[in-house]
Amino acid sequence: MQPNFLEPARGNSDKLRAIAAIGVIIMASGFFIFTKTNVGTRSELVLHKVLEPMSQLENMVNMVGGDREVIIPPAPPAPQLPIFKGEVLPAQNFTAEAMIVKDNKTGTVLYRKNEYTKRSLASITKLMSALVILEKNPDWGQVATVISDDIEDTHMYAGDTYTLEDLWNSALVASSNKAILTLADAAGWPREAFIARMNEKARELGMSDAVFADATGLSEDNQASASDVAILLNEAMKSEKISKTILVKEYNLYSKERAQKHHMWNTDWILLGWIPNKLPEFFGGKTGYTVAAGYNFTMRAGDGKGNLIDVVVLGATSHESRFNDAKYISEWVFNNYEWPL
Repeated sequence: MQPNFLEPARGNSDKLRAIAAIGVIIMASGFFIFTKTNVGTRSELVLHKVLEPMSQLENMVNMVGGDREVIIPPAPPAPQLPIFKGEVLPAQNFTAEAMIVKDNKTGTVLYRKNEYTKRSLASITKLMSALVILEKNPDWGQVATVISDDIEDTHMYAGDTYTLEDLWNSALVASSNKAILTLADAAGWPREAFIARMNEKARELGMSDAVFADATGLSEDNQASASDVAILLNEAMKSEKISKTILVKEYNLYSKERAQKHHMWNTDWILLGWIPNKLPEFFGGKTGYTVAAGYNFTMRAGDGKGNLIDVVVLGATSHESRFNDAKYISEWVFNNYEWPL
């Protein structure tokens, strides 16, 4: 036999490996036939499961030239807006200089009066102060000493010591100026930094006309529109710590230094039932008053069917008229708007 110089020489070991490979192929073929015969549709089911996601993907895309275009599922339907079914209410029916009522679910403005006019906020400011304080995650059992600032307050004295929980309730239930300022100091920021954060947070929330100059609301430079206050109220009500506190009707403050108990009523007369009303649900609010601001009030109410409204009254002419304006416009809205089911 002539040697083949174009093919490498093979020894016995190569021949054995070739024979073994042929054997493996024969066994694999037999196993496939056995599996196909005995498993039948099971292997077809596995193959189907593998191909099924690919089939779904094919249904989600279209061919565009040589590329695939993903088909975006349709957006869920927008919530249906409340439907007005009554008569327009004249703005002169109210003593307030500025007002707004918003549907909480859709943000629809249901009533407006000078809603973009900037006005002094007075103690409604404390809602923003409370939000900033909560960002510092306070230890509510911590004790703080009441600040010595010479500011108006009828609930506590400089040098007295209270827990932050006591100060929190005094600030939001009785609207204590010294309480909210002591809390702000206890947050650990310099006052300038605290005020800067209040203004920064206002920008973050979209309160485009809001400006804050102090944490109490005593400064007439604390200003915002009724539209801005509605945004502030909505954000504050997201906090359970705030929403529960503003529903506290009364609070007892005990001074260890004076060995005296001081009783405080909530400043919200609708909550206390001192302003008769026919509101199906009431979720609390916040008052404010200075000479520059007039009488302010913001609140949330419901119709008992899951529909909520946020109400802002700024610059009313008297203590009671701010509550009357708020409850009157709320009752009117619930009687003159219809919410889709």
